[in-house]
Amino acid sequence: MPSIPESFHSPLRIVRAGAKVLLAGLLLLTLTSGVVLAASSNGNGNQNTPKTITLQLAPTSRSATQGTSASYNVVVQPSGGFVGNVSLSISGLPAGANASFSPTVVAVGPGSASATLDVSTTSATPLGTYSLSLKGTSGTLQSAVVVVSLTVTAGQHQPFTISGDLSGLLAPGTAIPINLQLTNPGNSSLNVTGLTVAVTGVTRTAQAVANNRPCNPSDYSVTQFSGIYPISAPPGNSSLSGNAIPSSRWPQIRMLDTSLNQDGCKGATLQLSYSGTGQGN
Repeated sequence: MPSIPESFHSPLRIVRAGAKVLLAGLLLLTLTSGVVLAASSNGNGNQNTPKTITLQLAPTSRSATQGTSASYNVVVQPSGGFVGNVSLSISGLPAGANASFSPTVVAVGPGSASATLDVSTTSATPLGTYSLSLKGTSGTLQSAVVVVSLTVTAGQHQPFTISGDLSGLLAPGTAIPINLQLTNPGNSSLNVTGLTVAVTGVTRTAQAVANNRPCNPSDYSVTQFSGIYPISAPPGNSSLSGNAIPSSRWPQIRMLDTSLNQDGCKGATLQLSYSGTGQGN
């Protein structure tokens, strides 16, 4: 019997394999082509934290009377792993004021570091409230500007004083010049104008009183200062002679020559008053 060939048909086996890929510590990126890429991740990403410095001041406002000072505490705070020396600077100071940092250069890192800012004023510093701008610099790195305020108020200034004494005894018809002494308790020079001298009282001798011999301020005349104004009064003590003013320009006290004051005013002691105006430079 003839053999009849048989046709064998192998069934097409289609296998769909699905795999789940778990990669610990890897970020999976799946593209449309089915390719799987892995990118490393460190929890902070690939971005590095920039190095910075920040200034913090306390208090943020202070007041000082003219001629005194105010202090602030400056804290330099680093971040991003900054380590280095930071120089501090300030701007916006009023006229006559000065600032100093201690230390002048702050060593920072890995933690914060601090410095003290002292702002000193003078008696001539204008009154008012001022905004002071501070910043820190380390090479090309700068902090943000921090603003604090300083209020300058009027202080309790002692007035300058004027004094003087007669250099001898007066006699009828004679005059004696007075070398005025100027005392300036401040820390800056004064320009003095408007000097005046007046006889405010007379103390007679015991003999004149016993003999009832009169003597009054009207028995004297005053020739006022005739030099050039202003007169410089530096801090401390000064005088007309110290300003190279000739005695002919000094104030003078003269006893009048009358028959009534011949005995009553002989040897008398005068009480003098002085006035003038001093203005700071």
